Amino acid sequence: MKKESNCSKNIIIGLMTAAFAAVMGLLYAYYYDLNDDVLMKDILAGVFTGEPASHNIQMLYPISLILSGVYRMFSNADCYGIYLILCQYVSLFILIRFCVINIFSLPEGKPGRKLSPAKKTIIRLFVAAALFVISFALIAGHFVFVQYTFTVAMLCAAAAVLFADRRGVLGTVLVILAFLTRSEMTSLMLPFVLLIPFYRFLEEDKKGRKKEIAAVLIIVLGLVASELLNFAGYSLGEWRAFNSFFDSRTQIYDFYQIPDYDDNKEFYESIDLKESEYELLVNYNFGIDEKIDAGKMAEIAAYAKSIREKEGLFEAVKRCLPLYLYRLRSVGIPKSFEYPMTDAPWNIITLLMYLVVLGLAFLKGKQSKKAASEMGKAFFRLIVLFAGRTLLWMYILVRGRDPIRITHSLYLLEIVVLVILTSWILRDIENFDGTGSDRDCTFNYHFLTGGCLLIFLVIGAVFTLFQDKIIRAEIAGREATNKAYEELDEFFKNNADRFFFEDVYTSVAYEDSGYTYSQRIGIKADNEISNAILMGGWASKSPLEKEKLAFYGLDDSMEIALFDEKAYIAADKDRDMGWIVRYYEDKGKSVELTKEEEVGGEFVIWKLSEERR
Repeated sequence: MKKESNCSKNIIIGLMTAAFAAVMGLLYAYYYDLNDDVLMKDILAGVFTGEPASHNIQMLYPISLILSGVYRMFSNADCYGIYLILCQYVSLFILIRFCVINIFSLPEGKPGRKLSPAKKTIIRLFVAAALFVISFALIAGHFVFVQYTFTVAMLCAAAAVLFADRRGVLGTVLVILAFLTRSEMTSLMLPFVLLIPFYRFLEEDKKGRKKEIAAVLIIVLGLVASELLNFAGYSLGEWRAFNSFFDSRTQIYDFYQIPDYDDNKEFYESIDLKESEYELLVNYNFGIDEKIDAGKMAEIAAYAKSIREKEGLFEAVKRCLPLYLYRLRSVGIPKSFEYPMTDAPWNIITLLMYLVVLGLAFLKGKQSKKAASEMGKAFFRLIVLFAGRTLLWMYILVRGRDPIRITHSLYLLEIVVLVILTSWILRDIENFDGTGSDRDCTFNYHFLTGGCLLIFLVIGAVFTLFQDKIIRAEIAGREATNKAYEELDEFFKNNADRFFFEDVYTSVAYEDSGYTYSQRIGIKADNEISNAILMGGWASKSPLEKEKLAFYGLDDSMEIALFDEKAYIAADKDRDMGWIVRYYEDKGKSVELTKEEEVGGEFVIWKLSEERR
């Protein structure tokens, strides 16, 4: 009977998850949040080099190898987008299942006081509606605008509840999958996941503690194995050199920023970097300069780091602490998808969950007549959790890297740990299922869980209205922005005999509207090779870039390839292109830019050539 009951629950929860997916897809459709994911997809699908590539750069090699293999079988499918969406909804199913089975299971009550089928149905519908609305209020935007960072957070959240349910094997699989998808983000989320076996370790007997230690060791071994496989995949000389360049680039652009040229002229002269070459770093078009290699980028990264570290850790923490406390308590109405940022309703739900854990701990202590002991245990668990979340938040704030795809992920994992703690307390409350004689306990259970669920439902309903408005406005803005890019892409395809070098920031946004290029995710996709490439960005100077240029018969040095008879430059019509003229002048070349035509009312196609003397 129990097996059949669980099967029935899984079907119902599966339908709930499918309903959420249907609402997201029918109301809004799905988009890649950033052009980073679009480029990753293009590399895997063969749009970048002409055939699916297993070196995705941003992901670890094993998962890139698998996804590129899937693209070889389904060449016209949007496999990468489907992979991200599936990961998110499988994770959501696991999270909903945990909540329904471990927190919102219906007590049968004493004989003569059992719930009627009608009442059970009403309660279940209420629980389903509450979970649906809360999920929508929190994660709907991230499910519509898909990005692999938040996908990893969903996988880690699902892994945490699997460990709480003693399904360590499945939990470990999800952690490794998340690590393969984005190792840095998984490392940031992992402390939350490992809190579950840590809490258990403190309360288990000797045999139980060995199991928890074994579970953590298996995770560590899995992550180490993943890194070793990735190292093997990128062990060739060209890729090893590129990885060094890529790591330095990441440090500069994501964390330390590029030191100002005038204020640091002595440093730039010491590494033989002229101002025109510095301009390439600022506008991200460094791909055209062969001098900006792994060694040069490492020197700039080290220097930028030294400037940042002059502030000192204590001063940095002192500077960021007020912001941390403000974001912890501030309640603002979301005005757009990302900027200006607000942490509501994430911080509201998080605070309430802390109170729920304390309230349930008090109820459990009152019932067992060990109130001080139970409250002490709850306080310890919450202090450890809060201390951990504070360290992680201060880490991202001090480093200056806190977009919502990271901050919301931190909130998500924190809430999940709090939900797990809630489930443990409910499980331990004697007779909370109503089968014993303690009527007050059953009443208190219904009153507390039902009341909290009602509060969350109200909060979720309010923020669902804002979320829906924000998503619709974001889609409208991105669709309007996309029209010009779609015309540019069509222009590229209609001029297959030419090759186009794109200005990097032009590819992100052509005007200061707050909206960026956002490609739609679909079942079918055009995965034919593109005859365009960025003049910089995170894939610049990679072996893939050289492979693409060779495919079109261009010199593997972009500095030279730009003068090929079939090479053209695409840039925003308002973009001052004087930087490229100054760059070549410093190289001893007198060049001219000829405006060929305009595309989509927003872009200009330029032809670069050497002036004849």
